[in-house]
Amino acid sequence: MTFSPVRATPTTVLVGAVTLLALTLSGCAAAAPADDGVDETAMAEIDLAAVNDDTLHVLGTYDVDGSELLGDAPEDQAAVWDRFNELFPAELHPEITMFVAIDADKSGGTDGAMQPNGVAEGETYLALDTSGSVEPDVLDRTMIHEFAHLLTLREDQIPKDESTVDDCPVYSEADGCPFDDSYLFAFYTEFWPDFSLAEFDAETEEDKEARYTPVEFVTDYAATIPSEDAAEVFAEWVLADELADGDRIVDQKLRFFEDYPELVELRETIREGLFN
Repeated sequence: MTFSPVRATPTTVLVGAVTLLALTLSGCAAAAPADDGVDETAMAEIDLAAVNDDTLHVLGTYDVDGSELLGDAPEDQAAVWDRFNELFPAELHPEITMFVAIDADKSGGTDGAMQPNGVAEGETYLALDTSGSVEPDVLDRTMIHEFAHLLTLREDQIPKDESTVDDCPVYSEADGCPFDDSYLFAFYTEFWPDFSLAEFDAETEEDKEARYTPVEFVTDYAATIPSEDAAEVFAEWVLADELADGDRIVDQKLRFFEDYPELVELRETIREGLFN
């Protein structure tokens, strides 16, 4: 579950829908092995330049127009995109111009990602598992988490201006410091006041694991990086039937988004899609 810059490679190729393992970093594709069970007639167009993330096992890429998936997508892939739009109507995600179907098991356990399009500045792709290996309720939560990244990392929240990073008073993404009226600026000021990008870069995986405690974080993944903490909190807040009223840091986090009327309204919209 990521939202980070990607490197563009100007290549679009046709590859078998079950394997990208032989792709090189230059964007070239190798033919699927003859004995791997691939139906050679079942080919999906995969835009490697746009995705440009070799950790994802891509099954297909599709341009989207609002809520409409363009192209002849298999039913299982189209169903996942349709589910996302049940939770998030098209007007809520104008930046998403591509849907990427992935296999979570073959993507190192990643079941979703929201990342900049590698060849279209200002556009975003959404990647979600369509293999069926992820339980529907878990995939719903992933969709909410990924939308939280879109919501909090938009250019009206964080400018794409690297010159603002060095003097940023809070944790900063690599490409810009959150505006002082943004959701993340407020979240970081309250819950990550002394954390910096340099500190994050110097951390080991053991450091991140050691930071987790259920008194402070909704999940262990939330403890890895401030932006993931905010996205995990958002997902848990949306899904919670009753809001936390305790004094623990994790309870305070779960009330954080209640201070924004527009997000409270958004929460109700998402929950209508979830439970209706």
